[in-house]
Amino acid sequence: MFEKSLTDLIQGLRANKRNETVYIQKSLEEIQSEVHSSDMYVKSAAIDKLNYLHMFGYDMNWANFNVVEVMAAQRFGEKRSGYLAAAQSFHQETDVLMLTTNLIRKDLASANDMEVGVALDGLAQIATPELSMDLFDDALAVLGHSRPYIRKKAFMCLHKMVLKYPEGLHAFVPRLKEHLDDPDPSVVSAAVTVICELAHTNPRNYMPLAPKLYHLLNTLSNNWILIKIVKLFASLASIEPRLAKKIHSPLSQLVCTTTAMSLLYECIHTAIVADVISIPIPIVDSIGREVEFAELCTRKLALLYETPDQNVRCVGLVALALMQQKRPDLASMHFEPVLEFLDDPDQTIRMRALEAVSGMVTRKTLAKTVKLLMSQLILSNTISLQPGGHAGPMAGPGSAGPEAASMLDTPFVDSAGTTLTSASGTIITPRKASAALSDPADNPEYRLNVVEAIIDMCSRNSYGNLSNFEWYVATLVDLVYVAGVDVGKLLSAKLLDVTVRVRQVREFGIKMARGLLSDNRLMGHIASNAPQAAVVTTAAYILGEYCTLLPASADDIGLLLPKNLSQFAPDQQAVLVQAAIKVFTYWLQDISEYWNADVWDVVRSVLASTLDRLSYLLYSEDANSTAAGSPSGVDGTFASLPLQLSSRLRHFVEVIKAISVSTSNLDDSAPRVCHELHFLFTAYELNPVSAAAQGKVPVPEGLDLDSFIGDMIPDTTLAVIPPPSPRHTASGATGRSRGRDPHRNKDDPFYLGSNASAARGIGEFPDVDDIPVVALDLSHADPIQAKKSTDKRDKKKKSKKDNLGTDSRSKRHRKRKEKTPSPSPPRIPVEIAGDEDMPDIGSEEAPQLQKNSVSDADRVPSGNNSETGIVGKTESGNAGKGDGDSTG
Repeated sequence: MFEKSLTDLIQGLRANKRNETVYIQKSLEEIQSEVHSSDMYVKSAAIDKLNYLHMFGYDMNWANFNVVEVMAAQRFGEKRSGYLAAAQSFHQETDVLMLTTNLIRKDLASANDMEVGVALDGLAQIATPELSMDLFDDALAVLGHSRPYIRKKAFMCLHKMVLKYPEGLHAFVPRLKEHLDDPDPSVVSAAVTVICELAHTNPRNYMPLAPKLYHLLNTLSNNWILIKIVKLFASLASIEPRLAKKIHSPLSQLVCTTTAMSLLYECIHTAIVADVISIPIPIVDSIGREVEFAELCTRKLALLYETPDQNVRCVGLVALALMQQKRPDLASMHFEPVLEFLDDPDQTIRMRALEAVSGMVTRKTLAKTVKLLMSQLILSNTISLQPGGHAGPMAGPGSAGPEAASMLDTPFVDSAGTTLTSASGTIITPRKASAALSDPADNPEYRLNVVEAIIDMCSRNSYGNLSNFEWYVATLVDLVYVAGVDVGKLLSAKLLDVTVRVRQVREFGIKMARGLLSDNRLMGHIASNAPQAAVVTTAAYILGEYCTLLPASADDIGLLLPKNLSQFAPDQQAVLVQAAIKVFTYWLQDISEYWNADVWDVVRSVLASTLDRLSYLLYSEDANSTAAGSPSGVDGTFASLPLQLSSRLRHFVEVIKAISVSTSNLDDSAPRVCHELHFLFTAYELNPVSAAAQGKVPVPEGLDLDSFIGDMIPDTTLAVIPPPSPRHTASGATGRSRGRDPHRNKDDPFYLGSNASAARGIGEFPDVDDIPVVALDLSHADPIQAKKSTDKRDKKKKSKKDNLGTDSRSKRHRKRKEKTPSPSPPRIPVEIAGDEDMPDIGSEEAPQLQKNSVSDADRVPSGNNSETGIVGKTESGNAGKGDGDSTG
């Protein structure tokens, strides 16, 4: 009578804030003694307190058996406490769950509606495959209960049970169909909810319910049930396209008449997903006009994204993005309103608006959309590297090259980060720094989506939206500075793609590449920002590949061999060195046209400076003093470098050696090698080739691509040898017999040599027709042993004849014995040892060999070992008959 109740426990916790842990430990000790009380009221109160402490993270699995005792209480309040504790603490591996089977079955059949309800609730939470199988029929019988409250709970419980016990679906689906006509709307709603959830896994199982669901779609007025039915038809229409035409009329009627935003969204979403909008059936809108269903849905979408409710606005933008994929001509009408959502303070709204806008962009609206998105990236506080100190597109008016004034007006951040300077020279005041602190554009995920959207809008349909490629190249270069996320590989791939594929933009692309390489701040930032290194590598490749489109300059060689070149990855260093070779040979060819003493001095100076840069790359700082300036000192360092880098460095060093030797003395004209060296790289032009170009080339007549040209190349690959069967892996077999030279067994009567076996590869098995059948010459066998074997067979035949006269009882006994033969001893492959493999007499190996060997007279061939070409032998001459009689 002095036990603390749950209320006392809660009050005590609030009163002992400073010593809460001590108080809880003391309470747990009291609970441990209370759960063993014979008074069910005290035990139930203890379980309530323990369940409350379990929500604080304290373990209560030690009281699982006591929970089962409370579940079996007679009073409903105590029983409810037990079921609640079981739902909270029991899991799939709880050992006392087997004790609850009969207990729950009894409660499901109780006359008290409350006990049936609490049993259904508890069973849904603790259901395991075993419990679901044992209690499925009992729960299914509850569907016939007179109370709608119980039938509804039964549907929810059975849904959880069929997830654990799928075999119950065969009996559950007909009951679902039956209760779709239930007079209570809550039961119908529960049945439709269960069907909708189960249809996500396999909609085909619920296709027979389509007529019933279609009837409900036309007759019910409950919006929540209609939402679930419409969602269910979206799943069914994916496997039965004819349903789209059937549900066209009810969906169009709901879209025209409903005022519920949730139902309107589901109807439009189902119409798009099920492709109902493509059915050419006109409908009459609210003002009496005949319009397409797709046009009606598109106009209704404005009601969704214009509402002040952020959740409804978000789903409206999602539906608009889906509509844009099906009917971009109709979705483009919402371009201007949706573009304003790109500045919404809610990041989720921005993301959905960005997804919708990126699909609506056309050639006329591309520049405006990209300008807005670029301004968000520039105004953000997360810009890792602001532009400055380079000759790129942000250097001044007209540097980006666009012809349209709208493309030139893209804003950029100055070095102070407080004003925006556009390419046309105008000054724009940015937002306040305090407002930018919570800008959604600072989120890396949003910034990544913005960069990807800009690139997708510009490059879609093979650059179908672009009217000025120079503007696009300038935009890619700008994104290198303002992206703030890891998009270096994406930007480098697109920059290389547009430069290679569009011949008219190559000259401008080289200028942009030179600007990136000449930006000291960007190159110095490479050490800590790996994504930008990929763009720099691509810029170096473009400058080296198309260097002939610009005037030659010795400064470009220094740009391609920066001081921090060793901080790049080996493959990136190789690209920079290869580009430097091309630029160097092009500059040498160009300056040789004006050969004189001054030019000769310049060439010698550039040779020395280039070798110094290579030495800086090849040697450490303590070796530079001895190795710099000596071309021959470079040879010993190639072995320690990666292959892709060392090969290119070796080429560059050899080129420098050749030029150094040819220009060692001043001549009247430039050496011939200076003029012709660059033709090694420009003999053939590198043009873009489609990935499917080879498949479009027609095959000439008379050319068989499947036939061999010349002699067939033998297959030298090693086939995988399958694991041997147990009968070939007995203790008597060793690896030496399989690997012996076949010439050693030429005199063995049990060895069948074959040329075909020698021609076969390792692991290949002969065809059955290739196995030779020969008569074995046993004349040299021991006649005494042969006679013993013959006498043994004669005795066996005689014993069979004598048994013919026995009575019927002995016959039945013999038949029963023949049906259950005694197990035969294992078949052991006989080892055929050669002269070299025979052990010396008196050695340790001799007794073992004598034990496992079999006399020649007892050796009877039983089959061909496909791996060794040796005919196998068994210990018993009758082992292959299969009658169970063995002589061992």
